Amino acid sequence: VFDQWTTDIIRQTVRQRYDMVPYIYTMARKAYEEGLAICRPLYYEWPECQEAYDFKNEYMFGDDILIAPITKPAVDNFTEVDVWLPEGDWYEMHTGTILQGGQTYKRYFALEEYGVYVKAGAALPFYGDEVDNLSSNSEDIYVTVFPGGESSFTMYEDAGNDKDYAESYATTQISSRWNGNIQTVTIAPRKGSYKNMPAERKFRIKVLASEAPARVSVNGEDVAFKYLGEDLAFIIDIPVTDCAAEKNIVITYIDNQTA
Repeated sequence: VFDQWTTDIIRQTVRQRYDMVPYIYTMARKAYEEGLAICRPLYYEWPECQEAYDFKNEYMFGDDILIAPITKPAVDNFTEVDVWLPEGDWYEMHTGTILQGGQTYKRYFALEEYGVYVKAGAALPFYGDEVDNLSSNSEDIYVTVFPGGESSFTMYEDAGNDKDYAESYATTQISSRWNGNIQTVTIAPRKGSYKNMPAERKFRIKVLASEAPARVSVNGEDVAFKYLGEDLAFIIDIPVTDCAAEKNIVITYIDNQTA
């Protein structure tokens, strides 16, 4: 019932959900352990802010992503949305814009865009390469590093097809830190175990809204990177695939690009 343009947008939206599964699955584990829903009102985290109650449509999607739903018709193919962002900087997913929190913005979205905001500096695990199904848990992980600040995230995984998850699971800590013009992304050794857990996994680092670095090293060895000029981002293939080994990625920039 949809034309091709609309169908492509729907397909891309479904693919985006698949890409975000490592993050979503981690937040599902948090919901299991803490009783804190993946989708939660803003006043859970900012109870002292009146806007957290007034902007009833907005909600947190896990710990690091804020959603501002679009619930009114478009005019000339764009919809105007009033978005309140809490204190701190936020990365607008579809435009690559950094917005300062603690204020309200008027934002305009086309049909293929949406109000998705990520905490600045977050380093989140996503899938890439167009995952078509979730039957495997050994897919490549793109550690997506958002601009600004520092962060730490603990990725969760389990067998995904049994009821042993209460005790049989594994976690991998991911962190991003700055020191002057040097950014360090660390993927810690995996902890825990579960049935048929893969010993190896391919990791890639995708740094968003960034200039091209002068040098990139993994565990002290220089490696190449691919710069995506249209996206103002670059991707680093990490040669170390052993999940039990630490991966220390040091990114050096020419200018003093700091958090």
